[in-house]
Amino acid sequence: MPSRRALLGGLALGVGAPLLAACGGSDDAGDRGSDDGGGLQEMTFLSVIPLPNIANSPELVADASGLFRKQGLKVNFQNTQGSSPAIQTVIAGGALLTKIGDIETIIAIAEKNAPLVNVGGVEKEGLLRFLSSKRKPLQSPEDFRGATMGLPSSGGTSERTLDLVLASAGIKKEEVKRQVVGLQPGVFELVKAGRIDGYVVSLDTSLTVLKANPEAVSFAPSSVISAGTQLYATSTQQLKDSAKQRQIRGYLQAVADAIQFIIDDEANGFTKTMDLVKRYEVPSLKDPEVATGALKEFVKSWTADGRDKIVHTNPQTWQATYDELVKSGLVAGGKDPAQWLNNDFAPKVA
Repeated sequence: MPSRRALLGGLALGVGAPLLAACGGSDDAGDRGSDDGGGLQEMTFLSVIPLPNIANSPELVADASGLFRKQGLKVNFQNTQGSSPAIQTVIAGGALLTKIGDIETIIAIAEKNAPLVNVGGVEKEGLLRFLSSKRKPLQSPEDFRGATMGLPSSGGTSERTLDLVLASAGIKKEEVKRQVVGLQPGVFELVKAGRIDGYVVSLDTSLTVLKANPEAVSFAPSSVISAGTQLYATSTQQLKDSAKQRQIRGYLQAVADAIQFIIDDEANGFTKTMDLVKRYEVPSLKDPEVATGALKEFVKSWTADGRDKIVHTNPQTWQATYDELVKSGLVAGGKDPAQWLNNDFAPKVA
């Protein structure tokens, strides 16, 4: 397993530098399909968030428990700052897979003709949260009229998710003011001070804020929109390669097996899962209550279509997401999103 220094050093290097190489071995083979002398095929996975994150629990468990090795893989993890460079790197063949959101995937394909393919849905329900306060609770799309929302950045997934929530109730974008507030832990102080009415955060951050602030209120966009799921994407060109097809199939199977392990571990309070993941120094694990709450929500999201459909994209949900993006004006209509989906690599689930 990687040392703390090696892992943090990889994080600092960013795009193009391995975060860690699962199961050991050299890092320079990339996706050439070579083996390390032990029969392991090398491939690269791009994480659009820092790898030590509870959202990457399936990857971390699969790495720590040897599930990738069981599938004949040596996975080189790389970090990239956001989905746009991840998409570009995958298209260029610099990595085989990345895990990104359905919103950015569909926009990239529909509006920019990006040669991408969705090969497996993992988070079936969006896990972004909109936080507000009891002073002015934002608990339904109608509550957002006239509100000022804080965003981590302008034009990103958070803002697009907000636009989709508004569109679900026929509310114009202009009816909600936006302010970039970043991702600092103290953003809720802006809500308490009345400078903003709410802001967008990740699931684990929302649980941390809710625990520390009894006056905080959380709204799940997934309660009103289909969009917001996470999926594994590759390029159309790489998907034509039979060796890379085997790698994709093996990777998704390992992830599915890791998810099954986490699901089964819920009865134990996720103790085995956290024991495996803690070696990567995941920030959320500093508070076991927050980590447990987050993992419960991830289990619900992973299994939203049933345990037999883990890492499998629901075609109806995929179509509904495209329709929502069309309705909100984010993409043009008249296209067939089924052409951008391939479930042939969905893992077998016992």
